[in-house]
Amino acid sequence: MTRINAQQVGAILAGMAPTSSVYLVGAGGCGMSGLGHLLLDWGYAVHGSDQVENAFTRSLLERGALISIGHSVEHFRKANASLVIYTPAIRSDNPELLAAQQTQVPIVRRSSALAAIMKRQRGVCVTGMHGKTTTSALLAYALDRMGVEPSYAIGATVPQLPQHARFSVAGRDRTLFIAETDESDGSLPEFEPEHAIILNVDEEHLEYFESLERVCQEFQVFASRVTGKLIFCADDPQLVRLFAGKTYAVSYGFNPSANYRVEMDRGEALHDSAAAGRTRFKIFKRGELMGAFHTRLLGAMNVSNAAAVAALLLELGFEPADIAEGFGDFTGAGRRLEEIYHDSDVRVFEDYGHHPEEIEVTLDALKELGSSRLLVAFQPHKYTRTRHLLRQFAKSFHAADKVWISEVYPAGEEEIPGVSGEVLSGAIAETGQQAQFVPNLDQLRRAVREEMRPGDLALFLGAGDITGAARLLADELETDRMEHKKKLMAELEATLSDECLIRMDEPMSKRTTLRVGGPADIYVEPDSEESLASALRFCAQHTLPFRIIGRGSNLLVRDGGFRGVAICLRHPSFAEVRVEGNQLICRAGARLKKVAIEAKQHDLSGLEFFEGIPGCVGGGLRMNAGAMGGCAFNALVSVRFMDYAGDIHERKAEELQAEYRSCPLFKDHVALSAVFQGEPAKREAIQNRMNACSKKRWDSQPAAPSAGCMFKNPEGIAAGKLVDELGLKGMRIGGAMVSDIHGNFVVNDGGARAEDVLELIEYVRAKARQERGIDLHTEVEIMGDDVE
Repeated sequence: MTRINAQQVGAILAGMAPTSSVYLVGAGGCGMSGLGHLLLDWGYAVHGSDQVENAFTRSLLERGALISIGHSVEHFRKANASLVIYTPAIRSDNPELLAAQQTQVPIVRRSSALAAIMKRQRGVCVTGMHGKTTTSALLAYALDRMGVEPSYAIGATVPQLPQHARFSVAGRDRTLFIAETDESDGSLPEFEPEHAIILNVDEEHLEYFESLERVCQEFQVFASRVTGKLIFCADDPQLVRLFAGKTYAVSYGFNPSANYRVEMDRGEALHDSAAAGRTRFKIFKRGELMGAFHTRLLGAMNVSNAAAVAALLLELGFEPADIAEGFGDFTGAGRRLEEIYHDSDVRVFEDYGHHPEEIEVTLDALKELGSSRLLVAFQPHKYTRTRHLLRQFAKSFHAADKVWISEVYPAGEEEIPGVSGEVLSGAIAETGQQAQFVPNLDQLRRAVREEMRPGDLALFLGAGDITGAARLLADELETDRMEHKKKLMAELEATLSDECLIRMDEPMSKRTTLRVGGPADIYVEPDSEESLASALRFCAQHTLPFRIIGRGSNLLVRDGGFRGVAICLRHPSFAEVRVEGNQLICRAGARLKKVAIEAKQHDLSGLEFFEGIPGCVGGGLRMNAGAMGGCAFNALVSVRFMDYAGDIHERKAEELQAEYRSCPLFKDHVALSAVFQGEPAKREAIQNRMNACSKKRWDSQPAAPSAGCMFKNPEGIAAGKLVDELGLKGMRIGGAMVSDIHGNFVVNDGGARAEDVLELIEYVRAKARQERGIDLHTEVEIMGDDVE
C-alpha cells in the first residue's frame, strides 16, 4: 500500500463532504475507536469492522456508528467510504484493505489520521516509552477540571472522562488537543504539535528501530517539529543528552538541575484520613517554590508524570493552586496500575506494563502499599520484545514474592523458535526468584487464586489478553465475598436479640447528616449493652473490621462504603436521659440537644451549649464536642464504657485525658453512658442562654446537610476565618460547596458524592498550605473505601 502522510490526510479530510463516510478497519481497538469518536464529533459518518464485539465497538454503536463483526468485502462496499483508516495490527491481505485498493479509496494509518486531525487545533503530544497513557489522561483531566474543555485522544479508557477521545469545539482552532503519541512504528515525526511532553526513551520497539541510537534519532526529529514548549524529563540520561540546553526545551524531574525540580514529601505524616492514599510533592523553579501538589497515583514514577503535566501547565500560565485542584484527584487510566478488587484480606491490580522498566517501577510502587506478599502474573508481549530484552525481563521481577509466566502474546508476530514464556520463566528462576510457567490464562488465574492468602496483593501484567484472566478472578472473588458476607450476617443475626436491627449493604448516606457515602457491608443497631458486647465479640472472632457510629454527624463515609460492620447506637434503649439531683445520667445514643432540654426542664444550667451541637453523647465524648465556649468534658463527672472484648468499665472525668476535639480513650473503647454535672439556676435564664446558642448557631451556620465543622482550628486563627480570608466561601465541586455562611462547613448542596466533598477538602487544604503555609486537619472523621 502507498503510504499517505498526515498532510495528505488533512487535505483529503478537508475535501470531504460533512456527511462523508470513513471506514475503520479494526474499529474495536482503543486507538481506532478513539478516532471514531473524533470523526463522529466532526460530523462524519463512521463505519467499520472488527473480529469481535467489545466495549469500544459498543461505544461507537451507541453514538450512531455502523460497526460490523468480521472483515468482509461486503461490509466495506455497503459503507461507500471516502476514506479508510487501519491499525498496524491489521494484516496487509485483509479483504477490506484489498477492496479499498481496488476501488482506489485512500487508505491511511491510524497515526497519520490522528496527526492530521490534531493539526486543526493546538496540538500537545505526550510521548515516550513508558507512562504516556497516564500522563496524557492526567493532562486532559486536569484541563477539563479547570474549565478548558480540551480535545484529546487517549490510548486507554479513562473512568473520570466521558470517553477516551473527544474533539471539542469549545475554542475551535485555539483549543488544546492532547494526543497520546505512539513512537513504535516510525510515525512520530508525522506529528507537528505546538507543545510536547517527552517522558523517557528506552530500548524498546527494537524490531523496528534496531538500536537505542536510532530511537533517539526519531525523538530528535520529532522535537524539531515542536513549535512551542518541549517538556522533557531530566531524570532520563538520554533525554538530557538530546535536549539539555536547547532554548525551546524545559526540563522537569527529581534531578537537581531540572528547570522544574520535584521534591516528594516522603517524611511528612498524613495526619488525617482525607489525605489517605495521596502522595504529596512540591515543585521548585530555580529554587523558588512554585506550588504544593498531591496525587492519588502510586509510586515515584507517577509523581514524575504528574510533575510533567504541572511543568507544562505552569509554562502555559496556569496558577499552581488551580493545577493542584485540577489533577489532585485523578485516579488513573484503565489497566494502568488499576485496582480491580479489594476486600479486607486481598487486593487485585492489573497493569498494561510489558517492558522491564515498566515492570520494575510498577512492582516498586505496589510494594509501597505494604502488603505481606506481592504475587505477579505476567503475559509477555511479542516474541521480538521477549527475545531482545530477555535478560532485562529476568531481573525486573525482584520485588515480587512469586511470579507466574504465561505463553507469549504474539500481537500478530510469527513465533520465533527458542523464544517462549517457558524460556522467560526459566531465566527468572535463574536469578533466584520463585517463577513458574503456566501455559494458558485459565490455568494462570487458577494458580494465582490457589496461592492467595490474607494480606496478599496480586498483580496481572501485560499488554495482551491477560486482562480477561484478571477480571474473571476479580469477579470470582467478589462472588465469594458476597456469599461469605451473607453467611456472616446470618451467623451474627443468630447471636443477637430479635429486637436488634441488622441489614446488609446499608447505604451510609441514610445514616449521616452529610447525606453521602456508600453502603456498609453489615449494619447493626444493638438493642442493649449485651447485644453490643455480642456484636463486638463476633467481629473479633471473625477478624471483621468494625466502626462505632452515633447519629452520623461529624462523619464522612467514602463512596465505596465500608467493608466491615457498622455498629450504630441509635436504638431507643441507648437514648435514655434521666436526672438524679443535680446530675444527668445520659446513655451514649442520646442526642446532645435532648440532654440540654432535659437539664433545662430540671432547672439545671451548664449544658446549654449542647443545644447547638448535632450528634449524640457518645460522639460528643469521643470528639470532646464543644460550642459557644463550652465543651463536653467541662461538665463531665464520669463515664461508663466498653472495651472491644465486650467488658464494661467506669472512670471519673479526672482520670481521662481530654484534648482539643478528641479523647484518646474512645479511639478503641465504646462510650455507654456519661454523668454530667448541672448547676441549679432559674429556668428562664437557662432558656435565654439556650435561645442565644440556638440563634448564634442558625445565624452563623448553614441549614443545608453538613457534617459540622470540617477542619480543626489551626494555631492562631479559626479555620472558618482562614477559609473566608482565602476567598473560598461558595467554592463548589460537584454537589459539595464551602458554605457561604460559615467557611468551616462543607455542605451537600444537592446530589453531592463523598468524592466531591473529599476533593473540596483537599482543594481548601492545598490553598491554605500554598498561600498561608498552614496545614489544615479534618475534624470530621472519614471512613470507608473509594469507589473501585
